[in-house]
Amino acid sequence: MTPVTKTYADSVSLLKDKLGDRWIIGTPLGIGKPNPLLNYLYKHAKANKPLHMEIFTALSLEVPKGNSLLERRFLQHFNQRFFGQYPELAYIDDVKQDCVPDNIIVREFYMQSGKLLHSKTAQRNSVCSNYTHVARDMVDRDVNVILQMVAVKRSAKGNLYCLSCNPDLTLDILKMAKRRGKPRPVVIGLVNPHLPFMGGQAAVEADFFDLLHDHASDYFEPFATPAQPINPTDYSIGLLASTLIKDGGTLQIGIGSLADAMVYCTRLRQQHNSVYQDLLAETNISNKFKSLIDKTGETGKFKQGLYGASEMFVEGFVHLYEAGILHRKVYPDAQIQGLLNEQKITEKIEPGWIKKLLEWQVIDDTISATTFLRLKHLGIFKADLTFNKGCMSDSAGRVFSTDLNEPDNLEAIEQHCLGDRLNHGVVLHAAFYMGSKRFYQWLHALHDNKKSLFQMTPVSQVNELYGGETLDRLQRINARFINTCMKVDVLGAAASDSLEDHQVVSGVGGQYNFVAMAHALDDSRSILMLRSVHTRKSRVESNVVWKYGYCTIPRHLRDIVITEYGMADLRGQSDEICIRRMICIADSRFQDNLRVQAVSHQKLSPDWQVPAEFRNNTPQMIEQQFKSAQLRDYFPQYPFGEDFTAQENVIISALQWLKLNTGNIFAMLATLASAQLVKPGEAEIPYLKIMKLEHVSTFKEKLYAKLFIYALRQQ
Repeated sequence: MTPVTKTYADSVSLLKDKLGDRWIIGTPLGIGKPNPLLNYLYKHAKANKPLHMEIFTALSLEVPKGNSLLERRFLQHFNQRFFGQYPELAYIDDVKQDCVPDNIIVREFYMQSGKLLHSKTAQRNSVCSNYTHVARDMVDRDVNVILQMVAVKRSAKGNLYCLSCNPDLTLDILKMAKRRGKPRPVVIGLVNPHLPFMGGQAAVEADFFDLLHDHASDYFEPFATPAQPINPTDYSIGLLASTLIKDGGTLQIGIGSLADAMVYCTRLRQQHNSVYQDLLAETNISNKFKSLIDKTGETGKFKQGLYGASEMFVEGFVHLYEAGILHRKVYPDAQIQGLLNEQKITEKIEPGWIKKLLEWQVIDDTISATTFLRLKHLGIFKADLTFNKGCMSDSAGRVFSTDLNEPDNLEAIEQHCLGDRLNHGVVLHAAFYMGSKRFYQWLHALHDNKKSLFQMTPVSQVNELYGGETLDRLQRINARFINTCMKVDVLGAAASDSLEDHQVVSGVGGQYNFVAMAHALDDSRSILMLRSVHTRKSRVESNVVWKYGYCTIPRHLRDIVITEYGMADLRGQSDEICIRRMICIADSRFQDNLRVQAVSHQKLSPDWQVPAEFRNNTPQMIEQQFKSAQLRDYFPQYPFGEDFTAQENVIISALQWLKLNTGNIFAMLATLASAQLVKPGEAEIPYLKIMKLEHVSTFKEKLYAKLFIYALRQQ
């Protein structure tokens, strides 16, 4: 029987007894880390130098701190309200400050975006690996401990536990270690009822664990991500992407404001289709990209709906589900799924099914025990049926022969044994989840019969075709794998996780898997979204480039690329056509330079010029296109709810203005000069209190208070 304890020292004793002084710890990415337990073990290792401890993980989430005095003051206020008593990971500061002890190594295969660019420790210990290969890499490294936060369902019969947000790697690691004949890692769980309980493969019995910690002092709200604002640039990209999604298809999306914008526009397509069609006409999308939309996508309402196959269960899927879009169910049987795809059957079971299944050679002419269980599991047979000695019986005592060669037997089964609808349909398979507080509350409140529609699985199931390829291909029809990237060169190679000097921004994750899968599946496409430019140190740079020194997605896997200015279909096209199409969706400030470079390298005809309809690719044009829609209350900054108060939003706007207007020495001097004479008025006092600047004593505080007041007055 699995021990349940309140004391972390019991984990230390267990690990010492079983493993000695070498602990290779695997712990989930994102919110599945058992932070209090992990912190205890980390501090124990710091105090015991003979112990070698290695932590292999990803996405170690950090509460934001800010850089300047004003950012830090604001975030101290916001964090106290929003994150409360969230127990931060003890090793993060050591990694950032490059002071992890010599007897401890922290390795991550995916980092919180941009947070560890300046950490030598993080950059040197980064592991570049496809998400689907991480379990293999951890087993190769002889991982011998798995630490995981788990959900619980309590009852008088005993507790049932759940890997909840992170069955992604844990199940794959244990399966692979067993297959290779390696010792099973010690599995220790930290129970947290605040974690939503998910069923399916994520549900496990108590004996899955070697030790369980369960005490109220360990319970904490999972890390939640504050909602990001969506601007017109993001909405333009999202609107374009929404036109490429086919009804009756499959969807994979990631996290971030671009994905949220795509979800909003897809929901708009469903709920306000006339408005949606008007927007496509007003923005000239329906004309400019008609051939691509006609070939690859649709713009009408969803009748069949979508199925989600995504490594990450993001909140966007909830909004698609609530809007009646995410409702195409898939089933765990390849032959039945194939018949559904061909529209030979529906989810409703009707008399005549068994005869048809015979004709289509789905079943044999005698029902075996295996076939009986299969049909019962799918709901084709009623739940009260039993099978014994070649016969079926129901709760009324009727007995049915399973020899279907006899017409009377077949008729009796059709009349008395069939269920009403297919069972075990799923609208989403995903390997991990993370999101807002609203998202977690929705998962908690979801009734069990609906929760079963959302199945958490190992990452190997959703990110690959291998293992269950026949079924996967039948489920993932007309798939659209929609992801974001940082840079795309004019030949279609994309950089999504690292800079060209090899500094790691985030990680490959599953992006490569999904891009490759789009090429492997019939009628499926990879869609990479990116903003056409970014601003660095007050200088605007193009994200569409001639070449870049690093790529996540090689150019031979090029497919569809979307910026706010349009869509470039690159699949199967010549280099010259790709270059033309990429220049057409670049910001107009950089188009001529890209054209000249392409011509100089003999990849583009000198006669080709940017078409007139793409010569006005400017931020002003995008703002103008969405102005009227925003005035009609479409395309709000926070379409799915926000986490900042009205006062906090004012402060954020002021800080953003200040950052923009102190980006270089000249702007900074001008702003400082203008701010010198300001004095706080009655209107600024509440904001100064939030920032703890109502009473200042040091020169630095006085200077920042003046800058802050001046920035507030610019809003």
